[in-house]
Amino acid sequence: MNSDTNIHSSSYNITLVLLAISIPLSKFTMSITEFMLLGLWLWSGFSFRISYRFFNLGGIFKGTLHLFKYIVSLAYNNLIDKFTLLFRNKPALIFCLLYVIHILGLLYTSDIDYALKDLRVKLPLILLPVVIATMHKLSYKVLRNLLLLYSLAVLVSTLISTGVYLTGSYIDIREISILISPIRLGLNVSFAAFIMLYFTIHDSNFKLYQKGIFILMGLWFVTFLFLLESVTSIVIIVVLSVLYLIIRVYNTMFLWQKLVLFGIAIIVPLVFFIQVRSMIIDATTAPEINYSELDVFTPYGNQYLHDTADLLIENGKYVSYYICYEELKTEWNRRSNIDYHGKTSTGQRINTTLIRYLTSKDLRKDKDGIMSLTDADISYIEQGTANHNYINNPGLRTRILKMIKGYEVFVRTGNPSGSSLMQRIEYFHASFNIIRQNLIFGVGTGDLESAFNNEFNRMYSALEERYRYHAHNQFLGIFVALGILGFIIFIIGLFYPAIKLGGFKDYFFTIFFIIIFISMFSDDTIETQAGVTLFAFFYSLLLFGRKKGDNFPANLH
Repeated sequence: MNSDTNIHSSSYNITLVLLAISIPLSKFTMSITEFMLLGLWLWSGFSFRISYRFFNLGGIFKGTLHLFKYIVSLAYNNLIDKFTLLFRNKPALIFCLLYVIHILGLLYTSDIDYALKDLRVKLPLILLPVVIATMHKLSYKVLRNLLLLYSLAVLVSTLISTGVYLTGSYIDIREISILISPIRLGLNVSFAAFIMLYFTIHDSNFKLYQKGIFILMGLWFVTFLFLLESVTSIVIIVVLSVLYLIIRVYNTMFLWQKLVLFGIAIIVPLVFFIQVRSMIIDATTAPEINYSELDVFTPYGNQYLHDTADLLIENGKYVSYYICYEELKTEWNRRSNIDYHGKTSTGQRINTTLIRYLTSKDLRKDKDGIMSLTDADISYIEQGTANHNYINNPGLRTRILKMIKGYEVFVRTGNPSGSSLMQRIEYFHASFNIIRQNLIFGVGTGDLESAFNNEFNRMYSALEERYRYHAHNQFLGIFVALGILGFIIFIIGLFYPAIKLGGFKDYFFTIFFIIIFISMFSDDTIETQAGVTLFAFFYSLLLFGRKKGDNFPANLH
């Protein structure tokens, strides 16, 4: 292998690594490295010695002209050679259909601008498989280093988010993910956690102290998912853990090991279910109250209101007990520049937000209760935070609190805006309505947004304008945009390459595929740059981009 080939090969490997570490850290470098990959693909085989010879023989002008002709000729020949390779690679070609169906959706779309934007965002769906499938394959050693550096980049991203958390400069815990969306970060963290698991248990190339570091990283990744309140990623971790243990049971030779692993596989989801159930009961069950013992007057002689008919609960406490509206109004207006009857920065009513916040801190809704609030508490209420746990105690329990409260508000008002869960139900309802009206071909690549807005209006949805998004389910989103034909092609493009190439026998690919597949049920995974790049890059790399039979231990036997 000559020096030019070595340089090109090394440049390609380095660019893949740069793209991998950009996914959890930077959208900008993500785009730059994709263009770098395209450049390396077009001009693979470029020779510095030939280029240098042009200038030695012909001078600056002629040398530049010959260099230009050389570059154009090289790109032309590479295009022919690479597409010849691609068309021989049926699985990669089938995967590229995920992008092609969106191009076909242009034929009957009315919003060309939105469609072109969508195609630009989803460009990795065709760029990455074409490039990776037709370039040289990675050895396990190179892939291992790439996955290790990627995991370290994910670690850096989580530490940056943790730094934001420690500053307290957020209202919603999801705001701590400042580099990419919290949903995409959760998917990256989930994948990195199982990379650490593999390096710890299955890869003998690492020393004991290194494996100790991997264990700590893996535990941190799982802990971070709870801090981030990433329900989807937590579910993914539980599901993958159980599947991993079941596979280990199947592959283990000794009966006692099978029994232990099988027991753990049962205990993991059982403990998770019991914990979640306990959290729900704790959040929705208030202590018994002896009505005869309730105080009638505040320490300042004003009368309390105890609405015994209102059983609304906040953080395990009744909201409608120990309320003195007179003192609330006076004391609040003394401490805040926003009127007691005004609105928070998120459009909620100050008075109801205040009452819920005081209840969450187990404070009475009176003068003393407001006096007990810190200036930070006042600021949180002004910004629409209705429960102090949302800021001070993020985690799965707090996420469950939000979901329960959103459901209660929906039941009371019919407005799903206060809960991401209820919003998703509204999105699903709208999606099915649109699908019924556009079953075969869908609404077109560019008409997704207008179709949902029109359907929300037709449904007389109480969903606020700022929460009127798409399906929040990738499968439904594809069905809405491209109809049943596009949906079938999408499913084939998703599964056929993996089945054909034995991807589900590979540890890394299987783990990654399950993470993405589960995420598609609760999110528009490939509708954003970070999501589509994560999906297209690792799907292509793990399926089309590695050497076969290269002492590759990452198999599920």
